[in-house]
Parts: sequence; C-alpha cells; structure tokens
Amino acid sequence: MKNSSLPIWNISPVTDTTAPGCDLVCQWLREHNWTANPTFMEQLQQPEHQLRPLVLLASSDAGVIGGLFAETQLAWLRISIMSVHPEWRSQGIGASLLAEAERQALERGCKYVYVDTMQYQAPRFYLSHGFTTVGEIPDWDSRGHSKLYLSKRLQ
Repeated sequence: MKNSSLPIWNISPVTDTTAPGCDLVCQWLREHNWTANPTFMEQLQQPEHQLRPLVLLASSDAGVIGGLFAETQLAWLRISIMSVHPEWRSQGIGASLLAEAERQALERGCKYVYVDTMQYQAPRFYLSHGFTTVGEIPDWDSRGHSKLYLSKRLQ
C-alpha cells in the first residue's frame, strides 16, 4: 500500500556514482548491512580481511608474455583477468600463473577461488584445472554468448 503522506518521487539518470546523492545510497546499504550482519561487517574492517591485489606477470627474454590480475579477500581469490600472448599459449604459462595465484592465495588464508569468463574465452581451461560451473548468464553480450561463473575449493 502506498503511503499517501510521502511526497511524490521520480527517477532520474546521473553521470556516475560521484553524482550528488550517490553517497547516500552507499550509506543506506552500509547501514543495512551493519544491522543485518554485524559480525561480517566487523570482520571486513580488520586489516587482514581487506581487499589485497594479487598481480602476476610471466616474462621471457622478449618481455611480458602473460599475466593474471586478481585480488584476495576473506576466504576468496577472485581472478579478474588472465591472458597469455597468442604465440605463447598452450605451453603451460596459464597453468603456471593459475597455480602460483592459488599458492599465494592459500598463503593468504584463502579457501576458494572464483572467476567469470565468456563461453568463447577460457571455460575449458578452468574446467580442466578443477573448477566447476556455478552460474551462467545466457546471451550476456546480446550476441548469443554466455557469461560463465566458475569456482573451486583450494587445497
């Protein structure tokens, strides 16, 4: 039931999250989260649980030939980007980058890793390294390709 004592409202686009009023939206969510799950929110405030970048580069005499960009927080490693120069693919570089990221994540106390990838990118690579598909958004790019979400328990 609509509360007739509230003023009429409207929706308007803004340029980005630095626009006036956006800080209030973030504040309201933080306040809700603190009320709904104070233990988790307190845990996020601890220095050891802050988001930490994990960036790896693979190099040869010719320079950089691959890289993995990720971050760790709480029990999770999140891989954002991993790519290997086309001439160096299928030579174990991606597997080595992934193994080193997982090793470092374990040292940081992580228990899990997750990544998202397009169906035409690297799902077979991740599946062959023990990941399982935990979600899919069909037609994510409006061209018929799915975005896949994969995760794995670290050991």
